[in-house]
Amino acid sequence: MDIQTKTDIIHQKIYDFLLYIYPLLTKYPKYEKFSLQTATRNAILEMLQEVIKWDKTATKSHLYTVDTALQESKELLRLAHDLKYSAMNARHYGESCRKLKEIGVMLGEMIEEVKTRK
Repeated sequence: MDIQTKTDIIHQKIYDFLLYIYPLLTKYPKYEKFSLQTATRNAILEMLQEVIKWDKTATKSHLYTVDTALQESKELLRLAHDLKYSAMNARHYGESCRKLKEIGVMLGEMIEEVKTRK
């Protein structure tokens, strides 16, 4: 699979994850609207934005930024789960982790491929 195909797949997977997580984020407690909810949404949106930038520029630093935002997203979702927010119950947390892991595996493959391409 070529790098462009992988980029397109990751782009779609992140977009699909946004569609999955947005309704859950709106169910966070109201007092989290401008903190945990916003931070989580922004981290996932950053992943999408950086993949678009990577696609346009092929600058490898964008992939590292996606990786950083991915890790941040995982930690924020874990925090919501540990705080026992009903929107991030065990089922939703498990599904979110599965989706993010899938993105992470593909992203890791892309980063390795780009590093060896030099």
